[in-house]
Amino acid sequence: MAAGGCGKFVDVGYERFLGRMKKQLWCVCLAFALLWVFGDAQNASCQTVDLTLSGVGNDEISKDIEVDTVNNVNKFVEKVGSLDFAVGQECFQLKLNASVVADVVVSTCKRSSFDTTLILLKEAPTETQEQLPDDIFLNRFDPTCEGSEGTMRSTVEYRTVENEEFLYVVVTGWEGARGAATVSFNVKKAEPLQISWGLDRIDQRNLPRDNMSSLSRGGDGVFVYVVDSGVNPTHSEFLATDSTTSGSRASEGKSFVAESDLSDCTGHGTHVAALIAGRTLGVAQGASIIAVKVLRCDNRGEKTALLAAIDWILEDIKEARKGAALVVMPVLSEFSEALNAKVNETLIQNDVPVVAAAGNFSEPDESSDSCLSSPGSLAGVISVSASNTLERRAVFSKYGSCTDIYAPGVGILSAFHTGDYATRVIDGTSQASSFVAGAVARLLSTNPRMNATNIRPAILSMSTKGVLDLDTGSSDPNRLLYVRDIPNFPVERPPEGWYHIYFGFQLRSPRNCSVDFNAELGSTLRRWLIDQEMPFSRARVFSCAPSFNPQPGTSELRQDEFMLDVQFEVGVVDKLSSVTFEKISDTMESEDLQEKMSVESDVVVEVVTALPWVVDARLLQFWAAPVLPGTTSTTSVGSIVGIVLASMTAFIALLLLLLLVFRWTKPAEREDTIGKSDKEQLLLEESGQSDSGFPPPMEMFHRSGGDPRPASENLNDGNTEFDVVSLEGGEGMFHNVGANVFGAADLGDSFASIPLSNRSEISENSDTGVIDGPLRTDSFGEEALLLGGGLFNRESFVDTEGIAEPAAITSDSAKKASSDNYPEPSIRMDSFEVFLDNEFV
Repeated sequence: MAAGGCGKFVDVGYERFLGRMKKQLWCVCLAFALLWVFGDAQNASCQTVDLTLSGVGNDEISKDIEVDTVNNVNKFVEKVGSLDFAVGQECFQLKLNASVVADVVVSTCKRSSFDTTLILLKEAPTETQEQLPDDIFLNRFDPTCEGSEGTMRSTVEYRTVENEEFLYVVVTGWEGARGAATVSFNVKKAEPLQISWGLDRIDQRNLPRDNMSSLSRGGDGVFVYVVDSGVNPTHSEFLATDSTTSGSRASEGKSFVAESDLSDCTGHGTHVAALIAGRTLGVAQGASIIAVKVLRCDNRGEKTALLAAIDWILEDIKEARKGAALVVMPVLSEFSEALNAKVNETLIQNDVPVVAAAGNFSEPDESSDSCLSSPGSLAGVISVSASNTLERRAVFSKYGSCTDIYAPGVGILSAFHTGDYATRVIDGTSQASSFVAGAVARLLSTNPRMNATNIRPAILSMSTKGVLDLDTGSSDPNRLLYVRDIPNFPVERPPEGWYHIYFGFQLRSPRNCSVDFNAELGSTLRRWLIDQEMPFSRARVFSCAPSFNPQPGTSELRQDEFMLDVQFEVGVVDKLSSVTFEKISDTMESEDLQEKMSVESDVVVEVVTALPWVVDARLLQFWAAPVLPGTTSTTSVGSIVGIVLASMTAFIALLLLLLLVFRWTKPAEREDTIGKSDKEQLLLEESGQSDSGFPPPMEMFHRSGGDPRPASENLNDGNTEFDVVSLEGGEGMFHNVGANVFGAADLGDSFASIPLSNRSEISENSDTGVIDGPLRTDSFGEEALLLGGGLFNRESFVDTEGIAEPAAITSDSAKKASSDNYPEPSIRMDSFEVFLDNEFV
């Protein structure tokens, strides 16, 4: 029994144990089976789409798949952020080549009977999906889809990263909508982004385009408020443009529509923002974008929302933002006094520049007058119309007397909201206004003190004039946007009423920088300016230094050569600055100056390191010579004091003039009673520049790249004669000091040239003469442009430190000059009188 009992006990215990184990095993197996079945069913319901590229060449794969969600009860994604989704969803698993970086596009543009929404995920979908910007991209509206027939069709775009093998796309309806659709899949190898023709056009004066943009990074420190449909801040175009910062330069400001979500659901705001500040597609690649949403997803908005947005912008500029700011308003309404008044009082009068689209029209009965749109019709706003590739007005663009400027606006490529690398080609004055807004941002970045009052005339005056073929009448301005880099180089403040023009070369030379070398280069520059008949008063080497950063394309140096970075400076009165600037720009493009330097100074110009730019007396810098308004007069106490002081100054100046006239009439007595210091002062007084002005005849002579030379270094002892040339429009004189000649002139807008064939005949007893008729500069060898003061070597007639080479004057050569011998000049004066030895003839 014992054995039997024991055996039965063992048998009964074993059976019970085995039974328990079987039940547990079945439970475990059933659980695994259910998990496997559920997971497999879930993954199986995501239909696989093979988009595997070969990786060879520029291969591309496109596929279309039909879906019908009417009877579909699947739900793969229930919630994304604050958005809820209903049943009726289709899921696709996209299989990719993990070794190829590719652009993937999924769209319902071809056909859809319902409002679709596309959700792109990096991981397999779950019913409750949190808002993860790195893992989810959602789009419910692509307005560029053609033939939508009243339905909202969608597109999502994505650029893969290395080792990315699968993506997931869920197709669902907006607000529970269901229906049939064609889902299109396209994948191709990622390629570098190409700039738009508009960006290519605005950095050059004339056609043909060079298929590139010369604009480097600009706009740093400037905030651009884009009043539109919102912005996709994660788009690659808004990434930081240098390695010192990270993240996006686009931020979500505030929404003024019922849809509180600031994301861009039409793409319009993203498109214009990237034209302003995109790192590849934009004009001001360093500017920051602030999205102000006033348009709903149907691309419409309320005027009350626009008015509220304008108030918020000013508040945000004052309280939350630092640095310069501007507002671009691609959105517009019919003419509205209330909107114009709000923009004027809130923005313009608070020195905030505003750029607006002139407006589009498409219907025959719709007005084409830009004055019937707001806020572009407001004086003070920069109103922009659109041009096309043929240099004509875009057929849809409004125009008229309220248009300020044109910019490219047809077929413009820029970023889009459907993906972080997505682009679209769109037409509109909105795109044209974005180019101008980018130019304003660049100008503000260089000159943060500029404001709405002087930004507008600067942009307009620097534009390219007369190149458009317009059919719009004389009231429409023929101005095309022009913008160029302003180098971050040192500059010097010119005197009031003058501009400095700077430009730079990288030179290969057998000599290193030195006073003599710089002086020789300066002389070559001045001779070239004279040869080209360019008005100027000062031209020199501003800086010269060995180059430690040879530019691409430079030749390899020999052991006996130096690579030098040289910056040149040309000073000119503001009224003539645009003439000189444009001529310098044109001739630099034709390499005429580079060739002259190679021939005369034994240097090779390897690279243009800085195209010409302009600096005014306020140290404001421009990419062309601007025409800016003077200070607006007011009736304030300060203005009255200013008027009184100006009147007193004018009265004192008149007394001094009378005194000078009196002294000129008694030269012998004066010469007998003055000493050397008085002679120096006389020269300064008679030039009218004893205290300030430009060019100072002795006080401000510069060694090339050095400090001002004291006047005492330029004078010698001994008797000095004064040869005075009186010109219509001003006076000039030569001060003979041994072998050197000082020249000083205040010529106003007039200048002339004198033949030099008999310059050796000049002496204290030379006869005098009078020249009537036109005079011109032909070549430096025979005649020279009389423009300003400077220190010159009289024997070789090559100035060593001066400002411009004045002609040596003789009675014989003067008498020979006549209108018969010289063609009609482009700039001339009608009469000219010669004084020698202080005796009037």
